[in-house]
Amino acid sequence: MANELKTLVDLKNQMAPGDGALMDVAEILTQENEILNDIPFVQGNLITGDRYLVRSAMPSAQIRKINEGFESTVSRTEAMTETCIEVVSRSIVDMKELELAPDATKFLLSESRPHIAVMGETFCTYLFYGTDANGILGIAPRYNKLSNEQVIDAGGTGNNLASIYIVKWDNDEVTGIYPKNAAPHAPTAAGIEVKAQADVYVPDRNGKTFRAHVTDYSWTAGFKVRDSRYIARVCNIDRDALLAGGDTAKTARQELFNQIIKAKNKVRNVNQGRVVMYADPDIFSVLEIAAFEKANLALGYGDVEGDRRVLRFSGIPIRRNDCQKNAEKKVN
Repeated sequence: MANELKTLVDLKNQMAPGDGALMDVAEILTQENEILNDIPFVQGNLITGDRYLVRSAMPSAQIRKINEGFESTVSRTEAMTETCIEVVSRSIVDMKELELAPDATKFLLSESRPHIAVMGETFCTYLFYGTDANGILGIAPRYNKLSNEQVIDAGGTGNNLASIYIVKWDNDEVTGIYPKNAAPHAPTAAGIEVKAQADVYVPDRNGKTFRAHVTDYSWTAGFKVRDSRYIARVCNIDRDALLAGGDTAKTARQELFNQIIKAKNKVRNVNQGRVVMYADPDIFSVLEIAAFEKANLALGYGDVEGDRRVLRFSGIPIRRNDCQKNAEKKVN
């Protein structure tokens, strides 16, 4: 299908059989961070990212009567550029350990797993909070004003605030991107690159050297929002009120449900395509407890994804997002 949304796992399955190392990286990235199972990734048209057109003015339609003419109208577009970031990590394994391992390939992969996982965590943190003008501009900085119609105020004023983000992923409008292949000499796919060297002498913590197997992992990826109506944010959620217990928590929870409904209905064609809701661990726990208490008819466990049931609000899957665990600043 032309508009099929392909995640890293889907792209991994299209890699050549000889790209085993790249396939392993793609699989570990998605296993360690479930958000990467939602995001479609498409190739940009630049070696640094993607350049595209956004319609800044729409044409108008008119009612014409018999024997009367009508005016010509035009639409306008504006060129925009999204830049990818390169996330890197290096795994160093003592050659003696590798030589003693029963299965060297499995041992190397197990040692590399935390290095690959942290790359995914870093990318997802930038996806939500990145502010680099030459890199990823995250969701929160894009939706950081109450004057934005896609931003709903939950009314919190303390120092322990959170947000819920509702994203409709789409290959054209809201998507992950990876650049055109700038290094045809090196194996790369979906922006992932792996370079390994054995018998490299590296320094230990005291400056002495030892033989090591060194693997450099690189993932170059970005984030594009072409139509802002495909995302909505419930901001200024008071974590303290929701976690207080008793009537305070009950009132705060009901108000949160109301704001989620408002935000959901801001998302364009919310009942079509891949729409996902993201909440930090505390807010996710509040929603999960409310589902067990049947505190809201729209909240509950829906169909199964893989081997587990999925928490949903009005049919929209809710993901626990550890990248949102830190308190957010108040949105004004």
